[in-house]
Amino acid sequence: MTTRATTFVIGLYEEGAGDPSRTGTKAATLARLAARGFPVPPGFVVTIPACQRILTTMGAEESPDNRDIPGDVWAEILSRLPELGDDLLAVRSSGTAEDLAGASYAGQYETVLGVRGPEALANAIRHCLVSASSERVRAYAGPSADSSPMAVLVQRLVPADTAGVAFTANP
Repeated sequence: MTTRATTFVIGLYEEGAGDPSRTGTKAATLARLAARGFPVPPGFVVTIPACQRILTTMGAEESPDNRDIPGDVWAEILSRLPELGDDLLAVRSSGTAEDLAGASYAGQYETVLGVRGPEALANAIRHCLVSASSERVRAYAGPSADSSPMAVLVQRLVPADTAGVAFTANP
């Protein structure tokens, strides 16, 4: 693992990426798998502190497609894009309350596939963040929905004919 981690963005293969309080449960799990040699597509995480800044900037009353990401956060995100090449991206939520023993949140938060270019990436990040406060999430999580921090995972999209889930224990 490397130590290029910055304030707002951390690579999946970097030291500290496995900390769910910083990167959310999904990203932290993938970072731990990558550290153990499992084939995890390259990517980076817009950390929980960065996402909290983005949400503060966005406000609650506007459409998520018309909000700006703070300049210092956006600069760090843009600095990571070359690492993923010109491939399509998967932009995924990584909440602290998902993928746990008592709550899965499967299908509750949004993922945006096929993202290419800075503008599309900014919109996808906003879309994932706004999904954390959706009616669907509030119905699933109840009153705790608004208090669960979220990070956003950006990975190279893997072209696949099929997909599935592997369980390490009997669900």
